[in-house]
Amino acid sequence: MPVFPDTPKTLLGELALKGALDEEKWRRFDELYRPVVREFLVQRFPSLAESVEDLAQDTMIRLVATLREGRYDVARSRFRTYLGVVAFNLAVNALRRDARYAALPLETVDWAAERPVPSAACEVIDRQWREACYRAARRHVLHHMPLPPRYADVWRALEKGEGAESIAARLGVSAAFVRQVKHRVTKLIAAVVETYGD
Repeated sequence: MPVFPDTPKTLLGELALKGALDEEKWRRFDELYRPVVREFLVQRFPSLAESVEDLAQDTMIRLVATLREGRYDVARSRFRTYLGVVAFNLAVNALRRDARYAALPLETVDWAAERPVPSAACEVIDRQWREACYRAARRHVLHHMPLPPRYADVWRALEKGEGAESIAARLGVSAAFVRQVKHRVTKLIAAVVETYGD
């Protein structure tokens, strides 16, 4: 089961040190952010579904180089926005190599390079990144954490909009149990999302 690492600011600070070669920290960084990068790409670029693993790998490689070379500037953008822009650029470049998408405007490419990211684009990427964080955290909680029996069934029913009374009757549990599951799973997801930081 993946274990989420120390706070991202601490981890990012350690990774940004010149010559930092601690493979354990890089592995934890990858475990933390790769699922979010995948979720972000799947949501934002569904036509690239078959390439998501490669794009996520390319994103992580780019970030390793950026952090090791000290090129990430915290004053320019939040880390989550920067990470989203890097993934976005790689996906747009992949699409532009495909003749069906060759007409994409050039200004969407290379935001993370030299010029500042346009604020409207930052807002969109930031929102999509937060949604990807939620989905990655939800998947982690439901598939990798040792939840009590029935929690996943209750949570999935809640996500489909089924009411507590209906879930309770269908699954043979109390409505209070359904509300307890909602509260606990929500807290677990929020705690995992918090590990992604800014």
